[in-house]
Amino acid sequence: MYAVLIGGGKVGRKLAEELVADGIIVAIIEKDSSKCEQLASTLNTLVINGDGADYSVLESAGANKADFAIAVTGSDEVNFVVCQLAKITFRVKIALARVNDPRNEGIFNKLGIDYTFATTNIIAQMMHETVQCKECGFPFVIPEFLNRRSKFEIIRLVIQENSPSNHKSFQDIELPEGSLAIGLSRQGEMLIPSGQIRLQTNDIVYFTLRKDLHEAVRKIIMGKAI
Repeated sequence: MYAVLIGGGKVGRKLAEELVADGIIVAIIEKDSSKCEQLASTLNTLVINGDGADYSVLESAGANKADFAIAVTGSDEVNFVVCQLAKITFRVKIALARVNDPRNEGIFNKLGIDYTFATTNIIAQMMHETVQCKECGFPFVIPEFLNRRSKFEIIRLVIQENSPSNHKSFQDIELPEGSLAIGLSRQGEMLIPSGQIRLQTNDIVYFTLRKDLHEAVRKIIMGKAI
């Protein structure tokens, strides 16, 4: 995953540290040159000195290939413009904005910002939960019970021609207790995995399960462990 983070203050620095620790590639944009120097000397990330609301600056940060644009500056106006530019011009998948004045949150949501947060530590938590779902692609689901200490995760499995579960209905597949099929994507359509549905080649199935059951479920569905 790749994230462009706009705002390199205390919030931005903390968030960048946590995202990097989770294996996400991060580019930081910050207007204050002294903050840029501090960030570049302590973080293993691309740091760009510039205005995140500037097209050329976002472009140089790689916004055209980013999965996330995260605006956490102290200005709601800047955060809004950055997210709009990232979504509309660079087609970033998900735009998240820090809202310093909670009264602006409804406006942000109505105008297309995917997620807004008045409390910035929620952003870090949401990103961690997204990392837990990295095998699923994004966006899919951000369940509240998933966090860094959770015993659960979500996995994504693609049914192959030779998979032992191929052509079986969900009711005929015996999953271990502590695991559950929660979604089925078939030819671009999302379905509820009810008991009568039979799996087909190239179906994408999403499971939520205890982490210790990952290999067992994979073996049941795919015929092989990790």
